[in-house]
Amino acid sequence: MEYYWLVRRMSNTFDLRFKMTQWALAKGVSSAAREFRATRKTVRKWRDRYRQNGFDGLKELSRAPKTIPHRMSAESEALVVKLREDHPSWGAIRFKDNYGLKEGYSAINRVMKQRGLIRRKKRRHEKRKDLSALKDRMKFFEKAQIDTKDLSDIYQYWPFMRRIGLPRYQYGMRELSTGATFYAYANELNTTYSAIFAMYVEAHLKRYGIETKGLHWQTDNGVEVVNPAAPETKTAFEKMLAGLEIVHDRIPPRCSWLQGDIETFNRIVEDEFYDIEDYENGVEFLGKAYSYQLFFNYMRKNRNRKRRAPVDILKERFPSIDPGVLNLPPIRLESLLDFYCQGGYHVPKSAQESGQWALTRGTISCIIENSFQ
Repeated sequence: MEYYWLVRRMSNTFDLRFKMTQWALAKGVSSAAREFRATRKTVRKWRDRYRQNGFDGLKELSRAPKTIPHRMSAESEALVVKLREDHPSWGAIRFKDNYGLKEGYSAINRVMKQRGLIRRKKRRHEKRKDLSALKDRMKFFEKAQIDTKDLSDIYQYWPFMRRIGLPRYQYGMRELSTGATFYAYANELNTTYSAIFAMYVEAHLKRYGIETKGLHWQTDNGVEVVNPAAPETKTAFEKMLAGLEIVHDRIPPRCSWLQGDIETFNRIVEDEFYDIEDYENGVEFLGKAYSYQLFFNYMRKNRNRKRRAPVDILKERFPSIDPGVLNLPPIRLESLLDFYCQGGYHVPKSAQESGQWALTRGTISCIIENSFQ
């Protein structure tokens, strides 16, 4: 094999060059060129370098130019460093476009790379680990995600929905510190049922002594929580949360990944429950839905949460809270419609002042109590 290709493929060329120079010094340049299949010019180059510098002469010299006339000035490099510190997520293109830098994109990127200002993009499992660590610092029910699921497109479920009148929509809530999930059902998708579901969960939490004032419940911008035609108008759901003094957080449109926890549950419950079960009637459906919720909250291990079930996290982080708080039976929200104040649209201030709201919450608590009997 020729010398050029040997050098290209070798990770350590020092020994080859040393042997070639020794052969040239002993038997001549032409003989070394024939033996190592190199040009005489190459042999002379390494022989002369060896004579002048010894072993150091056989090392590869830098090919970088001695001078770079267009090199970025120290002031410009300092500016790039400052801009990157002020905007850690921006890249060379945005810096050049927004701040009018005269240097090229590659030069700006080189400065950031040399100064260690380019962060390695985290892989998916690393992001999950960071999110899990964040959730482990949350208080119980400090933040929850609410979403609805249309069950009519599930192949196994749809025939039962049509034949025995099972509900079309699942109203779900997932609590982030433990991963526990509550859900209920209705045949329609509207803000009234969302409000009733919120009232149902809030009354359950109050029953276990959980302070709900100031909690953050997050939703997307679906028609079951907001009014797309008049976003400034408060819906029944938004008025309900305001009456309960719960903070309503809304995610930007088309950003469903910000609802990742409840969306993940929607996928899991479809795979593990709706896609495999059958039912004789609506009562059996609610019974099996209740059984799955108990399984999910009390038994199912979450591998992204150190293989702990929600109840395990609850006992570990919040030992003073009764584990029964994770036990809320799924119901048909239509069953609470008659107890919803003023026709099911919102709880007016007059109703709160007159005590009618307290009566309604008491009624809901009785229904929850009777669900366990």
